Amino acid sequence: MTNTTADNDMPPDGNPFLEPLADHLFAKDLPQRLASSPQDGIDTRSLGPQARLDLLDLLQETMFEPTSTSLEIAMRVYRLIRRGYRARDPRLAAVRAMSMTIARFAGNEARTLPWLTTQAKGMRVSGITGLGKTYEVIRALRLLPQSIEHGRCQAAGWEHMLQAVWLYVAMSHDGSLGGLLLQILCALDSAIGTSYATDRSLTRLSNEKLAVHIGIILRNHAVGVLVIDELQSRNFCSGAHGALTATFFLRLLNFGIPVVLIGNPLGLDALDSFSQDMRRINSGGSIELHPLEADEFDWTDCLAKALWRYDVMPESTSIEDPNGTLLFRYSGGIRDYACRIRAASQRLAIELGDRAVTELHMEQAFLGHDFSDRERALIRGFRDQDPTLLMDYTDVPWQRYAERWGRLPSASRGTAPDSPTANTRQAKGNAGKAYGSEVRPKGQDTTTPRVPVTERARATVRAKRTRKEKELQRRAEVRTGLDPSDVRHSGLQELLLTGFEVLRANGARA
Repeated sequence: MTNTTADNDMPPDGNPFLEPLADHLFAKDLPQRLASSPQDGIDTRSLGPQARLDLLDLLQETMFEPTSTSLEIAMRVYRLIRRGYRARDPRLAAVRAMSMTIARFAGNEARTLPWLTTQAKGMRVSGITGLGKTYEVIRALRLLPQSIEHGRCQAAGWEHMLQAVWLYVAMSHDGSLGGLLLQILCALDSAIGTSYATDRSLTRLSNEKLAVHIGIILRNHAVGVLVIDELQSRNFCSGAHGALTATFFLRLLNFGIPVVLIGNPLGLDALDSFSQDMRRINSGGSIELHPLEADEFDWTDCLAKALWRYDVMPESTSIEDPNGTLLFRYSGGIRDYACRIRAASQRLAIELGDRAVTELHMEQAFLGHDFSDRERALIRGFRDQDPTLLMDYTDVPWQRYAERWGRLPSASRGTAPDSPTANTRQAKGNAGKAYGSEVRPKGQDTTTPRVPVTERARATVRAKRTRKEKELQRRAEVRTGLDPSDVRHSGLQELLLTGFEVLRANGARA
């Protein structure tokens, strides 16, 4: 972690929180600043086997190749910090008055407090495991000093002040608010050298009161952004825990503390269910990462090329893979697996005494102990865009990917005119017209006897029964047509039946 000391003789028109960050929160040369490779400056041809293996261990941990998504995330995080500090400029009387108002909330529970007129920006970064979402955010943060020590500043009204530019914490495994609050105190102590986590007057408070105190402490130390990671759906299986946590996030924003939430998309969906106001977390941006496509720029021109450059072997590989097609075969566009196959194949070649990596090394590494059967299935699912291979993963929203790949009709988008749903809509429209509203040729008598309500009700019941029978018949046909020995039998069946449900839902909304 890097620290810095603010210049006490800063210009009178400078925001004390922003002045020390003037050389950091900007877009110029950001790709070069983000990029990192432990191989840079090292002549790998002169290394021994163990030194090569050590470099491979650093591949997944410290190599960072910026992509367009990396730049988007970094700039949005920096914008959150800058906006937050501009709104909390300590030289402004109104800001100091607001800080005093918030300080007087000490001893109260979060649910009893009034909502203030101030509001910081929030942001979320979501995606399945292995895409590097945490790595992307942490890399951007580490370009900034984490703590700044201020001396006397008459304009701000302090003699001494410790500023925490950013904090990173992981959500507690059980999703409890108490566990999260303690981790925040520990992270702050680590960043600026305080001892809040061992202060008994704080730790003995109830979670609701401690949440308020932590909001006050974070404001007092001018936290630029609080990043909370590992939000999973299981964290919010308890309604009580989820509601308290959602309220805490919103209260931090209301106290002027920018928040970035990182997690699985299903976890963030679960969090949204506790409060409609969770949309405020998206006010600074909502970025959902996906495995890269084989022809996507971030894959072909950024990540794949960088990984092929990371070669610690005595001789360069004879493999020609200019667009990363081969690398995609063994990773499915998932960053973690792409790094792993490059490291594992080179490690295997070194252990065998070979001087360069071949495609055979890659195949053997992929089928070996570096990848589990479940990981290989996940890779194949994304590589081949086969949602049936994703259904066994509780943290992968396979239905969304099925829609994304055109394997399921979207429940939120319109359908094509020749789609089954469009036909259903047309049939429903014709059924409605059968009760006397059909279009007839000019001059033809359009008067029709009025159908009694009871008859219309019976017709509706008969229509529903018929649709149900046809649906059951279709399901039986699907089951009969599948080979029971096919490992995808149950998955394909569920995919098709889910498609029927989506089509029916679309028709009902029409």
